Amino acid sequence: MAARKKPTGIEWVGGLVSMPAYVTGEGEPYRPESLFWMGADGVVIGYTVGMPGELVALAAESLRNTIERPMFGKPHAPERVRVASAELANALRAGCVGIEIVCAPTPELDTMLREMRERMDEDVEQEQTYLSPEIGSEAVGAFFRAAAALFRKQPWKIVPSDQCLLSVTIEDLGVHDAALSVIGQLGQSLGVVLFADPDDFDAYLEAADAMEHGAEPMLPPHFTLNFERGADLATTLRKEIIRHGWEVAQANAYPWLVAVDEDCVARPPTAAEVTSAEAIALALTRLLSQRKAVLAAWKSGETLERTLMVSTQAGELAVTLRVPYEPEAARFRPPYDVVLGLTELAEDGDEMDHEMRAELEHELMRRFVVTQLGATLPDVQYCEMTMDLAATCFGATIATLTPARLREIVFEIIPNMVSVEASAATWIIYENRALYVFLKQEFGLKQADACLRVLAHSSVKKLERALSDVTKFSEGKSLSMQGRAAGFDMDSAAGVEAYIQALQSRPQPRKAARKRGKKKR
Repeated sequence: MAARKKPTGIEWVGGLVSMPAYVTGEGEPYRPESLFWMGADGVVIGYTVGMPGELVALAAESLRNTIERPMFGKPHAPERVRVASAELANALRAGCVGIEIVCAPTPELDTMLREMRERMDEDVEQEQTYLSPEIGSEAVGAFFRAAAALFRKQPWKIVPSDQCLLSVTIEDLGVHDAALSVIGQLGQSLGVVLFADPDDFDAYLEAADAMEHGAEPMLPPHFTLNFERGADLATTLRKEIIRHGWEVAQANAYPWLVAVDEDCVARPPTAAEVTSAEAIALALTRLLSQRKAVLAAWKSGETLERTLMVSTQAGELAVTLRVPYEPEAARFRPPYDVVLGLTELAEDGDEMDHEMRAELEHELMRRFVVTQLGATLPDVQYCEMTMDLAATCFGATIATLTPARLREIVFEIIPNMVSVEASAATWIIYENRALYVFLKQEFGLKQADACLRVLAHSSVKKLERALSDVTKFSEGKSLSMQGRAAGFDMDSAAGVEAYIQALQSRPQPRKAARKRGKKKR
């Protein structure tokens, strides 16, 4: 048996991070996760890379391997390891007896990840390519031909504004009622952007406006076909285009596809997305040939819908385009008894359909806010928060949430997880009380009275005490609330980053002086 490494009295920092780049060539692109171990001097001394979701179970083994075989220096063990995740801390405590595991913020890892992203951005031009093991030259060539035809049609000179959305459905590719925005009406940033729905498009506009004012908001996932100047394209891409002879309409019409995920990390398109882009470009080119009819539809608001068969490199596809994009109320018509729908959704026995839940809850809130009771509320954010926590924590909807679970959400989960001040207690109770009164009066919800007792007016003080009790805060909430108390805007990425940088700039404890030389015998 190998001799146990003697603790050094120092602290290591560990953490699980999603890498700021995608792995391609192994099926669907994915962002690998890495488990890093940093020494007291901030240098990475060990790491393990794996598929998303598999590294927590390997954490103790990864730490032991780093102790035995560090990337730098001789084998040695820390006295203490600090991690930010409670789940990771529990896994380490179970598998690494004898080492103190502390659950606390790890801003050092955020700094390392930011520096890694900057280095990767510097190298990205050398790695760019249109091709992949799943995307061959013929598929890219077909996409280029379709993109060139769309560019020649000049859609940004036909579609009145980037907010004049088209609905796109390609059943064979899993595209259902997506929202397509044509950009470039001002002669800049020519192309089209595809969103899952109009809500994501609205979030994109809000984020763009915030960025113009210096904020760094999160963008919703989206897929873009941009037309670039050849001079602005990476050298490797221009050479690839010339080598394969792919068609380009003109010098400022080099097409480039990019998908952006929910963390604002760009990734190459999948084979299906390249085909989608080809199909959309072909269908949109044909639809815009009916220029007068399209403009009349946007002007009058009367729907123009066309299902067009297009020949792509992957075969014949049916693309349905609709102008203008129908209002949400027209796209989804919930049953009048929306509470019955929410009840059946939660009692189905299968995994909850969260898209359907969101639609039903949205309709419920729409009906609620137009009542005399709902109209007294400035907004319904805390009702929506309660419904989201019910679904994510208990697999329940507002129609099936029991009084006991409601009590747990309001007095335990919200104080533990949600970054709100104690002063919000009044509105959390008041908004949810108003909702349950509505559910009782309008739908006869059987547990409404019991839930109203949970949300009694006297419970405001109880919730205020819980929201003020820092011992109830999770690590993430503690960090967020500390940042707020220090005057940082913890609702924005820029504010969070500023707070982390402030933490890093604090004076660090002096390192213990290293022993010099060996003791004389």
